[in-house]
Amino acid sequence: MYIFACIGEPQRILNILLTGETGVGKSTWINAFGNYCLFDSLEDAAKAGGFFPIQSQFTATDPQTKYKIKISSDGNFLESAQSRKPGESVTQNASEYNFRHAESDTVINLIDTPGLLDTTTSDVGKSTHDRDKEHIDNILKLLSAYQEIHAIFIVMKASEARFSAAFQYTLTETFKRLDKSACNNVIFILTNAGSSNFKTDETQPIIQRFLNDTKLPIALPPTKPTIYCFENDTVKYLAECKNNIPHNEEDEDDAQRSWRRSVKTTRELLDYLFSLKPHSLAVMMSIHEANVMVYMMSKLLLDTMMCIFKDMDEIEQKKNEAERLKKEITRNPGQNTQLAIRTIKTVVYMPAQTKLYHKPLGRTNVVCESSRCAVVTEEGDIGYPQICCSACKASRFFMVFCSSMTWLGDCKICGCAKNEHRWSTTKTTVVKKPAYQTEIVDSSDGMKQINKGTDSRVNDQTVDSNKALKQINEGISQFENRVRECSDETEQMIDICAKLNAFAQQNALLWTSDDELLKCLENQQQTYARWPNTSRQTNALARIKSQYERHLRQAKGGSYKVDDVPKLIQQLCDLPMKGDEIKQAVDEYEKERLMAIEESKKSKKHYVVKRLSDKFAGLF
Repeated sequence: MYIFACIGEPQRILNILLTGETGVGKSTWINAFGNYCLFDSLEDAAKAGGFFPIQSQFTATDPQTKYKIKISSDGNFLESAQSRKPGESVTQNASEYNFRHAESDTVINLIDTPGLLDTTTSDVGKSTHDRDKEHIDNILKLLSAYQEIHAIFIVMKASEARFSAAFQYTLTETFKRLDKSACNNVIFILTNAGSSNFKTDETQPIIQRFLNDTKLPIALPPTKPTIYCFENDTVKYLAECKNNIPHNEEDEDDAQRSWRRSVKTTRELLDYLFSLKPHSLAVMMSIHEANVMVYMMSKLLLDTMMCIFKDMDEIEQKKNEAERLKKEITRNPGQNTQLAIRTIKTVVYMPAQTKLYHKPLGRTNVVCESSRCAVVTEEGDIGYPQICCSACKASRFFMVFCSSMTWLGDCKICGCAKNEHRWSTTKTTVVKKPAYQTEIVDSSDGMKQINKGTDSRVNDQTVDSNKALKQINEGISQFENRVRECSDETEQMIDICAKLNAFAQQNALLWTSDDELLKCLENQQQTYARWPNTSRQTNALARIKSQYERHLRQAKGGSYKVDDVPKLIQQLCDLPMKGDEIKQAVDEYEKERLMAIEESKKSKKHYVVKRLSDKFAGLF
């Protein structure tokens, strides 16, 4: 009845994203949708063994023992140890399912996503929701391959009647990733609707309350047909048929009723989908790029800015020494020649520039960056020596699969939370790059002066003192220029991050107060607080925070367009002192994005619907 195929590009594609809390039935709904498109009746579907693009598990009653058992959609009984625990997400990675009607050359592309708030993973009992962040980041990487999307399905249970924290969290996490113009393409899919007799009386009021509280202009019925009810138990019924689980007359009547209602709703949903104008993903992707850049840059920029502040401190010290020597020579111009030589040695050399050097490791390590595992070097730099997994074999996109992590999301090696770890493919070291030498006086001149006879010593000393003063003044000028360059570059970094943040805030459908740069600042402040003699670093972080908050206030008064995001990112990469380091991080993320797209292409499932119900044929 159906075949797998990868054939030429269709004339018409509808891209649909499914999102929602774990356990609401997104994957089961996709299976149901496939059956509605493939079979004319429930009897035909049951006779064919059903259609299950996504393998599913269900609880059923064993006809012999009458005990509860687990069955699979592939027709196999499952032992308890093999079955999923309640609340576990069926979908662990974003997956794509193409339903193609060959005659009309139309494809409905369903993008299934991992459920939020997976109760069996690292997000249990934690406010960081780090696995959700991984999922969302990888979903958006995948979506970056698309130019437009036709609908965002927010899947919920029809029995949802409480304004719970989980309900608010799921909607918030979904809406804050969308841009404001996506309102017209948001659709609510209510599953397990048989329990509510396919009515929205319980769930629609709490959706409306959330929309009112967040001031989101998303229309609900009767203004717009944006809520649709389905009963997922029809899929369970088909799986039971495939596993030879008998049904009584009441079971069959319930399944028939659910099938008819769900088929009717599917037609109405498709009808509405085809009437929608596709939503461009340009703004949504730009918001994501801006958020990723601020997130990715948060630590890198702080490390880079701390290097700059470190250089500025050294230059200030050199400048102060030069000023002191200048006063001393002015007071005693004929003191001795050694003073001039000492001036040359201490002033004419610009301090070496502090740089972050990233050396490729040829493998992927899992490194802990918690304040507890961090160390502060003698030079005052923060280091992260704790490698919790060397040459990690886990999926590059999901750290939760690393063997060093427990299922609760803690590290077996260091005991810190998973969200405090990161992938590392390079070894970062702080190095001193020699700065240019200020060529003012050849020191051999000073040695010749020292070797001169006693009779000419006073005149030579006077000449040396004059030269020394000239050297000092030129050195001070160069120091001031370098401090100004460091200060300007730091200011530019902070300003660009503030503008990216402001762009995301202005264009996001729903904005939350999360700020990764401020979070990273707090983490570094906690690290330095654990070590003595770090007042210089603490003061530098306080200055960075003050600057960032000031620029953020200014940036929020501006107006930014989609085209501004790549320009701002390019400005960071073009910075004369630290641009190369930033570009390296940007290039690394781009490689990961392309890798995610390629992985998705390999795993995408294509189905050619050989026969459609007459009810749907006209829609294609």
